[in-house]
Amino acid sequence: MAKLPCAVVIDHFGHFPAHLGIKEAGFELLLRNVAEHGWWVKLSGAYRLSDQRPDYADTDALAHALLAVAPERMVWGSDWPHVALESTPDTSSLLDRLLSWAPSERQRQSILVDNPGALYDFK
Repeated sequence: MAKLPCAVVIDHFGHFPAHLGIKEAGFELLLRNVAEHGWWVKLSGAYRLSDQRPDYADTDALAHALLAVAPERMVWGSDWPHVALESTPDTSSLLDRLLSWAPSERQRQSILVDNPGALYDFK
């Protein structure tokens, strides 16, 4: 994928279950590719990875690790319309999680506005 002529965007933290943690070999490989090959990651779908409902706090370590490697290539999304689920997650809980990952207004501005603008070349 490093040779693709386009941005590589990985959704849902790379789909790694939160309980495996940041030392899981696949997640470490994701971190390396983000750092070395400029991959982007969507901090989305926390409810798909979490064993801790309704606040999804077990995804914090994943988010913090990704943000530490390349905060300028992280974007957020609600994952609406939440397909293939028995029940729909509460979007406000998902947004609350983002607030814990990115406590400063500047971080949230980057994740929600500046980074998507750069990724999708918004003019």
